[in-house]
Amino acid sequence: MGKRFDRTMMAGLAGAWIALAVSGCANLGPQGGQSDVASASAAASGAAATNPAAGQDANAASAATPTTTGADGGTSLKKSPPLVYRVKRGDTLARIAQRHHCSVKQLQSWNGLKASSRLKLGQVLHVASPDTVRAVNAANAAAAARAANAANAAAAARAANSASAAQQASTTTQQASTTTQQGAASAQSASPALSAEQAREVTQQTERHAKGVALAWPAGGRVVEAFQPGETRGIEIGGKPGDPVRAAADGRVMYAGTGLNSYGSLIIVQHNKDFLTAYSHNRKLLVKTGDIVRQGQQIAEMGDENNSRVSVGFELRRDGKPIDPLPYLPQGRG
Repeated sequence: MGKRFDRTMMAGLAGAWIALAVSGCANLGPQGGQSDVASASAAASGAAATNPAAGQDANAASAATPTTTGADGGTSLKKSPPLVYRVKRGDTLARIAQRHHCSVKQLQSWNGLKASSRLKLGQVLHVASPDTVRAVNAANAAAAARAANAANAAAAARAANSASAAQQASTTTQQASTTTQQGAASAQSASPALSAEQAREVTQQTERHAKGVALAWPAGGRVVEAFQPGETRGIEIGGKPGDPVRAAADGRVMYAGTGLNSYGSLIIVQHNKDFLTAYSHNRKLLVKTGDIVRQGQQIAEMGDENNSRVSVGFELRRDGKPIDPLPYLPQGRG
């Protein structure tokens, strides 16, 4: 997602309300402590890596950098954005801070370094805040627990189905009935019948200013890409093709279409005058522009359109500018 996307979004979304929502995107630049980098560069420029580190530091870097797996728990998708960094020859704190969009003072604080400390070749540095590390780890742990429970349930079901041929036939009939009921429930979830009063309440909510928004997770997978200010515009949540993508909060669909190339099939939902969410790379859209949606309602099917993996790109924007959605999402998932 680059600058070209911002210009395309400004041109592609018709109507003044869409332009207002995304008007802050074009001015987005690297954030987080640039002035600190400049002020501390003189002190840190001499701290170049010169000494080889022990093999334990290299092992620590490998173990501390999280990797993510697919829904089956075995296929590697992609490494999450770095939470740690292993020092290379010629590195300085200033260069490392600039590369990871933080300040020298933050690096020193996160790693217990003094201004006079010298870097060592192979030394492992934390390059993300403790809050970000905890949030990503909590989200991934919750997704892993759900995957393990699902695998255990599937194994138990297979064992039960193998008891006898008669039982298998009965189970097949029951599963077919359950699948039909689930399909009907899914269709109903995608297009729920809202009363006039509910629709009016949500519409009034989108026209009011708010200091925040309470979000629910839009998908059930694990976080495969975290938010990086100035580098990414949201998070990515992995899954399988066709997995449900749900509205993170009540709102009105501002845009549903494929007019923004880097986003694939995109949905934008306005929650109030200050906050909106975006859901990209979908395989199929289940709502249209102008629809009123409720929190938890399925609005799309997950896919990999204009992306290298199956996931939903989830963005939270305040006054049109991307912000980290993790602090607004529940840490424990149902």
